[in-house]
Amino acid sequence: MKQFLTFVRKEFYHVFRDPKTMLLLFGMPIAQIILFGFALTNEIKNSNIVVCDYSNDIATHRIIDKLKFSKNFDIQKKILSHREIEDAFKTGTIKLAIVFPNNFNDDLHHLNKAQVQIIADASDPNTASTLTAYASNIIMDYQRELLNINSIPLQIKTDVRMIYNPELKGVYNFVPGVMALVLLLVCVLMTSVSIVREKEMGTMEILLVSPFNPILVILSKAVPYFFFH
Repeated sequence: MKQFLTFVRKEFYHVFRDPKTMLLLFGMPIAQIILFGFALTNEIKNSNIVVCDYSNDIATHRIIDKLKFSKNFDIQKKILSHREIEDAFKTGTIKLAIVFPNNFNDDLHHLNKAQVQIIADASDPNTASTLTAYASNIIMDYQRELLNINSIPLQIKTDVRMIYNPELKGVYNFVPGVMALVLLLVCVLMTSVSIVREKEMGTMEILLVSPFNPILVILSKAVPYFFFH
């Protein structure tokens, strides 16, 4: 036990003497905690959306105002037809579209129910699910306001439609990234194994003076750039 404590004390002395080791042991974990804990977040803010308002009444204006004041959405413009919605999705300028049918306010107060269509770009399933949840919560918030004012229960039903990836499969996003990561790890691993093997065999000098050494250096830099850019 005494020998073990002596060894631990020696390692502490070694760490405190070397500024680079101190940086790796303390600086890097603190930086990662700050980045992963505060800078990286799964919240989606200022997403570009469009609104197609066929009704153009006081109820739709109230919901649109709530969407404008939300930090999660940035309304690009109000459009007049589904064709314009499709064109906006094809250009990649929006992630979500909200459609109010005709007579939205009349249906809400006379039939005690109305319907809103939410169209999302499901090529990114996680983003689509999050944005539709944000929009549905804003619409439900307006419904709660109506319930506090009126004694008659009013219901707004949201009809969610996912386009480009209706099944919300994440494999289309994960597989290319995993392939690039595996190729990068294999390149680094094989390079490490080759260096260790040459070191053990005593032929490290031959590897260093090899004419293929510059080519290996170029490939080690080009492969990560190709896959991640």
